Amino acid sequence: MFRTSGYFFAGLFGAALVAFWPSYLSKLPAGDVYVHLHAVLMTLWCGLLIAQPLLIRGGRRPLHRALGRASYALVPPIVVASLLLANSRLRALDEEAFAREGRFVYLPLAAIALFLASYVLAMVYRRRPALHARYMIATGLTLIDPVVARLLFFYFPPLSHDLHYQAIGYGLTLLVLALLIWRERGERAGRAAFPVAFALFALVYGLWFTLGQTPLWQAAASWYRGLPLT
Repeated sequence: MFRTSGYFFAGLFGAALVAFWPSYLSKLPAGDVYVHLHAVLMTLWCGLLIAQPLLIRGGRRPLHRALGRASYALVPPIVVASLLLANSRLRALDEEAFAREGRFVYLPLAAIALFLASYVLAMVYRRRPALHARYMIATGLTLIDPVVARLLFFYFPPLSHDLHYQAIGYGLTLLVLALLIWRERGERAGRAAFPVAFALFALVYGLWFTLGQTPLWQAAASWYRGLPLT
């Protein structure tokens, strides 16, 4: 399965192109530098997720390892660009819009936290291929929610509440992890990775529906908005 996961991420990337067409791709070259930087870096990461398992499948391990080393130079800019983009969007809101939408900064911050945690675990276990591959897959699963939420928003009738978009996107992500856990119930090597990822994702996702809806989180968003990052 993991040697063919590149096909899954190729499909997810194709879905991302459709999802981001109305708000971003159709408007190019318009858009600020933070959006463009984030888009380019995440495209490169998707390319990595597509290429790496296919290289293993094709027996091209030296190139696989070379691309793996290149990820050390790619991940820090992804994290920084994501943080700058989130800050930039908050700072662009007037007070009325911030009071209404400020809490949504939780979503990109949660995604980058899960991405980084999954990547760090993949690197910790880089000499244990079974665990390494599974945690690398987990980095890509953070893309499901933003893609699904935009597909629902732009191409389907409006949902009755904003939280329903994340309920579906987060729910699908956890369903994918649950299916992977079930599929691996008879495996020995590496099968601990997806339960760990499931626990991390479920915790962070659950906090959106609890902490993320409180004045405490709105205050945290206000603090982040005030940081002179952009």
